[in-house]
Amino acid sequence: MSYRPFSLRHPATSRLFGVVVLFALATFAIPAAFAANNGTRRHSRLRAIGHAFMNVTLPGVGFLPDYGDPLPADGIKYEIKLAHGQAGDMIDVVYRVGDAYIPEALDQLDVFLRDTHNKDVNQFDPHTFDVLHTMLAKLGKSDGVIDVLSGYRSQETNDALRASGTTNAAEHSQHIVAKAVDLRVEGVPAPLLRDAALSLNAGGVGYYPRSQFVHVDTGPVRKWTYTPHAGRRAGHGSGHGSGRHGRRAHRK
Repeated sequence: MSYRPFSLRHPATSRLFGVVVLFALATFAIPAAFAANNGTRRHSRLRAIGHAFMNVTLPGVGFLPDYGDPLPADGIKYEIKLAHGQAGDMIDVVYRVGDAYIPEALDQLDVFLRDTHNKDVNQFDPHTFDVLHTMLAKLGKSDGVIDVLSGYRSQETNDALRASGTTNAAEHSQHIVAKAVDLRVEGVPAPLLRDAALSLNAGGVGYYPRSQFVHVDTGPVRKWTYTPHAGRRAGHGSGHGSGRHGRRAHRK
């Protein structure tokens, strides 16, 4: 008995080899392509969600009536909800109607955002509340509660924090002039909060990935990401850039 050597030149053998190759390609290439395509769609969808902010604009500069002056009967009502998560305290107020800030509501917010170390109170720049309100509105979270980690800081407290070396409190922090809030919002990733704040182009925005919170202020426009191991870089830090708070500048 003689055996014919295996050869791809034989028509039947060639056809069989071609079928095997096509089957192998279908087995490995098609699932890989599907997975890659599915991954691309998933990442594109996440990017779209991250940047699909509501079409909301920051309100213009308002004015502060004297105590007892009548407020506008009509106009958009601007509500803000703040909380101290660990303490369980919360405030829910309408701080502005139309172009008029409400003095009594601003007083309540000032007290709520007091220096938690020595209980000092300062008058917040009311435009800070406009920024916070609009930031949530852009995210479709107008009814969301802002968890405040830090509001006003007296010079004494800021100096103590800098001396402790445990934070990156800036020498000329916007917290000192009552223009800054460090915050989280439950259910909203910190990077999304950061992007919403940056989209307003209304002041400083700092992102703290390790602690997952965002710093927002109405000082000079700038941005930074704080990573302790990288140290503080030029122009970065919690509230770099100083400025006088401007509540009374809004008084009509």
